[in-house]
Amino acid sequence: MASNVLSLGEKQEKKGAQEKVEGFMIRNRKPILCIVGVLVLAAAAVCVFVGVSDSQTKKGIDAVSAIEYQYVKKSDDIADSEVAERQAAALASLASYTEKKGIVGIRANMLAADINFAKKDFAASLDAWLKAAALGEKLYTAPICYFNAGVCAEELEKTAEAIKYYETAANKPDFYLAAHAFFNLGRMNEVAADFEKAKTAYQAVIDKYPGNDFANLAQSRIIALNVSGKAE
Repeated sequence: MASNVLSLGEKQEKKGAQEKVEGFMIRNRKPILCIVGVLVLAAAAVCVFVGVSDSQTKKGIDAVSAIEYQYVKKSDDIADSEVAERQAAALASLASYTEKKGIVGIRANMLAADINFAKKDFAASLDAWLKAAALGEKLYTAPICYFNAGVCAEELEKTAEAIKYYETAANKPDFYLAAHAFFNLGRMNEVAADFEKAKTAYQAVIDKYPGNDFANLAQSRIIALNVSGKAE
């Protein structure tokens, strides 16, 4: 009888931890993605760090800014049909700029990725995030691009790719969402049934970012893995 009670308790603990994780992720998904918009707006600041001063680059940045403005202006409560029209127009206008190098290409691809994600065209969004990341591998924009590439891969159920992109983002220096990236790395390793790697990723959150909300969630996942016998 005692073993049955313990088994029920283990199931309830595991279910409770899972629901806590899923609830937190759902509540925080939109704000995390909205950060992308802030980074796209701030991308021009990279010019200061890389010493960009030529007029063609400035024109390119201004052009992408104008496309973004037309896309977002007075967008509250507009009809779905107009949203779709704006998305199509913005992507068409961005097409030539996404082929540019440097900050213009980075910013254009980030905006295109954001728009495609809003359209739920996760494959196109993934491609654009990866292109933006490659164009600015050493810039502060790279880890957010890899992080969101991971989100897209996850939406596409490409678990191995999601693991790769979350791991890349997590290990980028000074990435302010690194705790979240490590946590997502743990989740995806659970999906891949590599529970030891999942536990390692969760432990990294706890060790590197104590007190962070994701550290608390990571501890819950480690407990659940231990209780279930999936990890030691």
